[in-house]
Amino acid sequence: MKKSLLLFAALAAVLSAPIFAQESPDYDTELQESEDVVRGKKDKIRVKRTKRAGQDVALQKGLVRMETVGSSGAVLFYVVNGKKVYPAVETKNYGESTYISLYVENREYRLNKKGNCDFHFEVDDNSITEIFTVKDVAELKAVYTISKMDPQDELENSVRVKYSLKNLTGKTRAFVLKAVYNLCLGENRKAHFSSALKSDIGGEYVIFPSQDESWIISSDSQNAVELIVYGEGVTPPRKAAVANKDAIESSTPATTFVPGKSFDSLLSYNNSSLALYWNAVELGEKDAANYSYKINFSISDFQNSGKLHQKAPKAEPPKEEAKPQEPDSDMLAGEIDYIDPSKLNAEYVQQLIDHINSLEQSDPSLNRMKIQQLQTEVDEVLQVLRSRK
Repeated sequence: MKKSLLLFAALAAVLSAPIFAQESPDYDTELQESEDVVRGKKDKIRVKRTKRAGQDVALQKGLVRMETVGSSGAVLFYVVNGKKVYPAVETKNYGESTYISLYVENREYRLNKKGNCDFHFEVDDNSITEIFTVKDVAELKAVYTISKMDPQDELENSVRVKYSLKNLTGKTRAFVLKAVYNLCLGENRKAHFSSALKSDIGGEYVIFPSQDESWIISSDSQNAVELIVYGEGVTPPRKAAVANKDAIESSTPATTFVPGKSFDSLLSYNNSSLALYWNAVELGEKDAANYSYKINFSISDFQNSGKLHQKAPKAEPPKEEAKPQEPDSDMLAGEIDYIDPSKLNAEYVQQLIDHINSLEQSDPSLNRMKIQQLQTEVDEVLQVLRSRK
C-alpha cells in the first residue's frame, strides 16, 4: 500500500509538470565554450542548442555577435566587450520586435514568424543570410556580413546589411520597405539615442538622411551601436524615426511622428525602437531592388572618437534594377517641393497636426490622401526647422 501511494505521488508530480517551458532563459552574458564549436583560422562560430525551436547559430568576430532565432525569424545583435556580450536589441519574446516589414498596396507583410512568413537561414564564416518568401507577393534576401569600419582596425566592428527584394506578384506593383530595430543599450537612461544634429534624443525624433544627418547611435556610455543611413555604399532611407516601440510597430511609411513625444505608452514604459522607411519602388514582374546600410559596433563613445563623424560623402544613387519612384496609389504622399517661409514655425506645425486630427476623427478612409499630404508637409517643415538650430 505504501509503495502504491509513492508511485501515485510520483505519477501526479510528472503529470502536473509543464510539458513546454513558458519562457526561454535569456542568453548568458559570459561566453561559454561548448562541444558545438566550429573553429576557423582566427575566430569561432558557436552553434548553440537552445530551448527555442531547433538549432540556432551564433556568429562572433571582434566586437560583433549575431544570433539567429529560428522560432521567430529574427537576427539578434550584440556588442562583445571583453568576455561579456551586451544585447544591442531586445532579446525577449525571441527578438520578434526587431524585424522587416514590406508594404504592398497598403497591406503590411511582416517578415517573421508572427507575420506567417516562410523563412530560412544560411550561415558561413562571415555572414548570416535570411531569405523570406511571401507566396505570390515577394521574396526578400537579407544578408548581414561582419566586417571592419576601417581596414586598419584591429577587430571586426561593423555589419554590412544588404537587402534584395524581388516581385513575385506577376504584375507591376509598388513596394515600400521598413526595417525595425528595438535598440536597448542604455534604455534605462534619460536619453540613449543621439544623432549628428541632436546629442540627447529622449523622445520621438525623425532623421531625414543627408550629409549633415547621416547616423544615429544607441549607447549605454560603454557600449554602442551606430546605424549609418547616408554615405558611401548606403541606400538612404526616406526617413529614420525613433519612437515608442508600439508606435513604431503600428506605424506606416506615411506616419507623422511628433518630436519630443514620450517613449511611454499604455503597454510599455520607456520602450523605444528605431525604424527605417525607404521610398516606394515600382517593380515589374520578377524585377528586383537592392538596398544597403551599415551597423557599427563600439566599446567606447563613438562621439568622442571623432573617427566616424566627419562630414559624410555624398551618397551614390541606389544601384537598383528598377528605378525607385513614388507609387500612383495613396501608399505615400508626394514630397513637398516648396515651403512658404511664413509657415516655418511651431504654430504652423501645430495647425497641421490639428487639421490631421480633425480629418482622422471625421472619416479617415475618405480623407486618407489629404491626411498623408499633411503628414508629409509636417515632416518637411520640421526638417527645415531642425536644420536651423
